[in-house]
Amino acid sequence: MIKWGLSAGIWLAAVTVLARLGPIGRAPWSNAGLYLAAFAAMLALMRYWPRSWSFRTSLVVIFFLALAGRLLFWAFPVSNDVYRYIWEGYIQLWGYNPYLLPPDSPELTHLIFVHIKDIWAQINHKDLTAAYPPLTLIIFRFLASLSLTTAPFKSAMIGFDLLLVVVLAFMLRNRRLPVRRLILYAANPLVLVYVAGEAHLDVIQAALLMLGIAMLERDRPPLGFFLCGMAVMVKYLSLAVFPFILTLKNKHAWPFALLALVCFIPFADAGSMIFHSLLIFGREMHYNDGLPVILRFLFYDQAVWISILMLSTVWGVIFLTVPDRLRSIYLAIGALLVFLPTLHPWYLLLILPFMVFFPSRPWLFLCAAMVLTFPVVAIEFSKGYFQEIYAVKPLIYLPFAVLLVHAWHRRDEDWSHVVYAPPDRVAVVIPTLNEAAAVAAAVDSARIQPEVTDIVVADGGSTDNTVALARQAGARVVSAPQGRGHQIRAGIDHTDADVIVVLHADSRLEMGAAGRMLAALAAFERAPGGAFGMQFDGRSRTTRWIARLNHWRTVWTGISFGDQAQFFRRSALNATGGFPACMLMEDVELALRLKRIGRPLYVAGGIRVSDRRWGREGLGGNVLTVLRLFFSYLLLRRLGVDLGDNDTFYRRYYRRHQADIR
Repeated sequence: MIKWGLSAGIWLAAVTVLARLGPIGRAPWSNAGLYLAAFAAMLALMRYWPRSWSFRTSLVVIFFLALAGRLLFWAFPVSNDVYRYIWEGYIQLWGYNPYLLPPDSPELTHLIFVHIKDIWAQINHKDLTAAYPPLTLIIFRFLASLSLTTAPFKSAMIGFDLLLVVVLAFMLRNRRLPVRRLILYAANPLVLVYVAGEAHLDVIQAALLMLGIAMLERDRPPLGFFLCGMAVMVKYLSLAVFPFILTLKNKHAWPFALLALVCFIPFADAGSMIFHSLLIFGREMHYNDGLPVILRFLFYDQAVWISILMLSTVWGVIFLTVPDRLRSIYLAIGALLVFLPTLHPWYLLLILPFMVFFPSRPWLFLCAAMVLTFPVVAIEFSKGYFQEIYAVKPLIYLPFAVLLVHAWHRRDEDWSHVVYAPPDRVAVVIPTLNEAAAVAAAVDSARIQPEVTDIVVADGGSTDNTVALARQAGARVVSAPQGRGHQIRAGIDHTDADVIVVLHADSRLEMGAAGRMLAALAAFERAPGGAFGMQFDGRSRTTRWIARLNHWRTVWTGISFGDQAQFFRRSALNATGGFPACMLMEDVELALRLKRIGRPLYVAGGIRVSDRRWGREGLGGNVLTVLRLFFSYLLLRRLGVDLGDNDTFYRRYYRRHQADIR
C-alpha cells in the first residue's frame, strides 16, 4: 500500500505540474520529463494496486484519479485543431458547407467578426476545406451553437473520454480481467495531454467504437454495428474493424451500420468534395511515420500500393489466425497505425483503449516515446512553422520494432493474466486406428521419458493387432468413437495428469523432449500449452520443406498441427471448454482455443514423424489438400459457421487412402 500511495503521489504531482506548464511547446524538455514521470507512475500504480480492494472500490478510486487528472488539465491550452472545429461549426450556423469553402475563402470574409477573428487567425491549413467525416461536423455545429469558445468543445471531449472509461470498466468486468488495468487508459498522460488538454476529437471515435464493440459482446449486434458505423463517421480509420466484427451469426445486423450514412445528407451538395482535403492530407502530408518512410524510399510512387498490399496481407493473417474478436481488432488497428503516413500522438487514442485488455510493451513504449515529438511542437510554438525532425524517428521506431519482434516471439504474453501452477505429472495420449505397424514405437518413445507417468492409447475400433501391441508395450487402452478428437478426448478423460501430450501413432518423442516441455511450462507460467518442433524420417528435400513450413506456421501464427505433439495444461484445457471432440481439425481447433487464453509455447525439436504419406503422395498432392482444408476451416470458423463434428473435413482428407484413417 505504501508503494501504491507513493506512486499515486508522484503521478498526481507530475500531472499537476505538466498541466500548469502547458502548452507543450513552451517548455518541451520539462514537459517531456514530467510526461515520462507520469507515465512511469501510471505503470507503478497498476503494478502496486492493492489486491484486497473490491471491484467497486477500485473503480471508484480509478474514476476519482481520472476525473482529478482531467480537471487539472481544464486550463491547458487547446490544440489549434480546435479552432478549426469552432470555425467549421460556426459557418454551418450561417448555412455554409465546410466541405465546399475553406477558411480563407473570400465568400466567408464577411463572417470574420471581432469575436471570431482570433479563432480564425489560429486555424491551420486555411486553404483546405474540411477533411473530417460528417458526424464530426454535425457535432461541431451543435457545440458552436452553445458558445464560440473552446469550453464546450473541451467539455465534449472530456465527456466522451469519461464515457470511454466507464465502457472499459464494464468490459473488463465482463471479461473477468483485473480492473487495475483500467489505469493504463484512465491515468495515461497521453490521454490527459491530448484529450483533457488539447481536446482532440479522436476520443469520440474511440468511445463510439468501444461502445459498439461492447454491445456486440453483449449480443446486441444492431446497436453494436450502428455505433461502429457512427465511429467511422467521426474518423474513417474505424472502417478497419468491420471485417473483424462481421460473422454469419450477426450478419443480419450489419445494415444498421449503414444508418450512420445519414450523416452525409446535410452535406450532400458537396459531392466528391467531401473527400477532397482528406485525399490531399493522405497523399501529400507525412509526419512521424516509421514504416511508410522506408517504403517511400524503396518504392517511390508505388509505395502507397505496396503499403495497401502489405497491410491487406497482415489483416488477412490476423483475420484467419486470431480467434478472439477483441484481440483481432486490436491487432488490426495496430497494423493500420504502423502503415499510416501520418501518426500524430493523439492518433494513438484509437489503440489505447485496447491496452487495458492486452497490455503491450511495444505500444506502451510508443505512447511514452511521443515525448520525442515535443521538440517539433516547440519549433512551431516559438517560430510559427511546423518542421519535422527526422533524426528522432530512429529513436522512436527502432526500439518499437525490436519490442514488436520480441513480443511476437515472447512466450508469456501480457494478455494472459492467469498464472498456472508448476507442472507435475505428464500423460501421453495416443489416438489409433489400425496402427499395428507403428503403435509400439510410439508407446516406447513415451515410456522412456522419465517425466511421463501415464500412457493412454485411445483406439477408434482397430481391426488389426493395434490394441494388443499397445498393451504389450505398456500402455493403457481405452475404446472411443472413431475420429481423432473423440478418441483424444476419451483418452484425456481416463487420466488425471495435469499436463497432457497428444502423440500421433506414427510419431515418436525423442529422448528428453518431455523434460524440456516441463521446463518451458515452468519457466513460462502463463502459457496454456504448445507444441514441439518436428522432423520426418528419411529427411528428403520434400519432407525438410514440410517440416520447415510447420516451424514457420507455428512460430508466426501460434497454430500447430497434431503431428507436432501438441501439449497443454489440464486446467487451461478446462478453461477453453475441454478438448474439441471433432472428427478432424481437432489440432487446429485446440491451437485456436489455447490462443484465446495465452501465447502457446514452441519447444524446438523433440518429435520424429513417419514420412510414409508424404513419400507416397508427394509434396503436390498432400500439401495442397492440407492447405485447402486448413484455410477453409479457418475461414469458416472465423465467420462463425457451426462446424459441428467436422465430418466433411474428415471425409475429404481421408477419401483417397482409407487405410490411413487414425
